[in-house]
Amino acid sequence: MLTRLKEIRKEMGLTQIQLSLISGVSQNQISRFEKGQSINDENIVLLCKALNVTADYFLRMSDKK
Repeated sequence: MLTRLKEIRKEMGLTQIQLSLISGVSQNQISRFEKGQSINDENIVLLCKALNVTADYFLRMSDKK
């Protein structure tokens, strides 16, 4: 699944480990998501909250954050 995860994370100046601590999603999962593996809905919600973006923006369905 192609998301904006890596782009948003880097824009915010966060490492995968920092995002993991903020979001509650493991660093290993974040790494896999950034490589295109699928993300379950629960982790999408956690990451969107941590990154302060909408799910539509995160999932590349909209350009509105």
